[in-house]
Amino acid sequence: MIQTVAPFSISRIFNAPCELLFKVNTEVEHLQNWMSPEGFKTIHAVMDFRIGGTYHYGLEGPNGMQMWGKQVFRDIIPDAQLTLIQSFSDQKGGMTRHPMSPTWPLEMLAVTTFEKLEDTSTKVTITWQPWNSDQEGNTTFDAARSGMEQGFGGTFAKLDDYLRTL
Repeated sequence: MIQTVAPFSISRIFNAPCELLFKVNTEVEHLQNWMSPEGFKTIHAVMDFRIGGTYHYGLEGPNGMQMWGKQVFRDIIPDAQLTLIQSFSDQKGGMTRHPMSPTWPLEMLAVTTFEKLEDTSTKVTITWQPWNSDQEGNTTFDAARSGMEQGFGGTFAKLDDYLRTL
């Protein structure tokens, strides 16, 4: 029997209204400006934003290294929550292994919540958990928590900077 692993969760408070945070998380023209690790830029972004729809994107990093990803939307609650399955992909959208970690789970269940706070700020929480993973994938995921903390921290910093331009 495959053991499940505790989810990874990270939150940040942004000085922007909930509706804006939801918008910049769900529209390609915004996502391509901030959703990538530090040092990467978006080179491809196509979205069909609906339950069952996808977001397919390509990123290019230092020395021309490319990474591709795909999200499949499972649930959309406007201005409140996004639930999706996240995977690495090839240029055509076919599922692939993590380019730097061959034992990483093929699919991740990702839930992003948007919580309105008393002022005009919003608390965004991202929760990741392996989906349909084997034990090796779960173990790899569990060992990568500090890297995820650092990676999402950098992405949140890019989002914070981007919000200041709007």
